[in-house]
Amino acid sequence: MQLIPSLDLMQGRLVRLRHGDPQQATFYDLTPEVWIAQLAAAGARRIHLVDLDGAFGSARQGRFSAFPKRFPEIRFQLGGGLRDRAAIQEVLDLGFDAVVGTLAVEQPSALRGLPGDRIIAALDLKGDYIVTRGWQTHSACASTDVFEALLALGFQRALVTDVSRDGTLAGPGLEAAAWVAKEGFQVQASGGLKGLADLAPLATIPGVVGAISGKALLEGFIPLVDPRTRAALAGDA
Repeated sequence: MQLIPSLDLMQGRLVRLRHGDPQQATFYDLTPEVWIAQLAAAGARRIHLVDLDGAFGSARQGRFSAFPKRFPEIRFQLGGGLRDRAAIQEVLDLGFDAVVGTLAVEQPSALRGLPGDRIIAALDLKGDYIVTRGWQTHSACASTDVFEALLALGFQRALVTDVSRDGTLAGPGLEAAAWVAKEGFQVQASGGLKGLADLAPLATIPGVVGAISGKALLEGFIPLVDPRTRAALAGDA
């Protein structure tokens, strides 16, 4: 299983939100480019990027566009504000390894024909509900119906966020990750990771292939100098 750093950007700055709430934002002075370089030096091979401006309905940020060419050793996946097929195709054409989005939840048929290995469905869960639009809107479809539609179209990759734990360092949402993995998805688990010890229980869940960490890495709860961190960052997922 791979440890996947998450970089959330708002107004061009690194930020972490508590429970996905823009009113509970912590900004960091570190620039995204410097942080990515530090992560790459520590062995990171996949990074999850989130355009929060796009997620909350503002214009998508152009700052991300240069990252795949500037850091060719990193496989980048990008989410936030990718609400139509044209936007997704544009990101893939820029050299991003994959896109992460809720269009797969809202209109899965719109993705028909896109490469399944480059689409990661953003399954953001509040209890039994999938939420979209910056976690502000409940999906009109039952979660199990969404799962069935995605799998039928050949999209088997999912980033599962337990919204109640995101940005809290309260530990990962094991139940949410296990639920989605059991349905047949390859899961990246997100939300609440507080230390290296949290990776072990996630690794025991069949189908969980990655763990997303934002705050814990940024604030040193998972230290980059630890050999176990470096091994986890370099893992294959």
